[in-house]
Amino acid sequence: MKERDIVKDSSGQVIVITALLVAMVLLSTSIYVIETEKNVPLVGVDTSNGYLAFRLATRNTLISALANMTNGGNPDVLTADLNQLGSVFASNSYQSITQTSFTTLNQTPYQNGVEVSWGSNGQGVSSDCVVLTVNSTGRSSSSNLEYRVTVVTSVNVGGSYRQLDGNATSVTLRLNLQNEGQPALAQAMTFYFQDSSDNWVRADSPTMVDFGNGTYTGAFTVENALINLPLRVSAVCLDQRGITAVANSTCTNAS
Repeated sequence: MKERDIVKDSSGQVIVITALLVAMVLLSTSIYVIETEKNVPLVGVDTSNGYLAFRLATRNTLISALANMTNGGNPDVLTADLNQLGSVFASNSYQSITQTSFTTLNQTPYQNGVEVSWGSNGQGVSSDCVVLTVNSTGRSSSSNLEYRVTVVTSVNVGGSYRQLDGNATSVTLRLNLQNEGQPALAQAMTFYFQDSSDNWVRADSPTMVDFGNGTYTGAFTVENALINLPLRVSAVCLDQRGITAVANSTCTNAS
């Protein structure tokens, strides 16, 4: 177990990830490998190399768009980025042999491929999801495959408070951060509490403990005159991919 202070302010940040550049590199590498193997100028995406390149490029684009949207960016950026990615796919295909399309998910909880659910039940979810369709026509066969590509950053927070001697209250939070349901590491975390006027106030100098498996604890102290009981807290978590998820929770009294 290691202790370190990872608290930073990520509000209003716009994360720029070069997903389209990565897509071009992946596709170019895949096309070169396929051409070398077949010795013909065809994009033979019926091999695993081609499909993997399309899926990885789509995933990188989803990560970039979600990082942008959850840090103050335009909510329509996903559609714009997918259109650009489709142009990259088309420009790296020979004779229109391979066609790709994207369908943003519109099933609960997604709307236009995006879910940003930062609720008060201790859980926050930031996610986007698309269905990638690849149509490939080769010299002797054709294929039509669909893949659902999903990116999810989720955080769960719970906590307790204890009134100390004097005029202070100690707050301890427990957090779990995940990417696609697997433990994830945080790039930054910021904590807030609700004061007696129901305003959100940033916690000063919290102490963080990182257990290295997506689990964290955070502790800070506030003046009794500032808080409103039951104490409500908010955790703003930025993962290593630049995606933000926020979770609000009501702390229990541990006194």
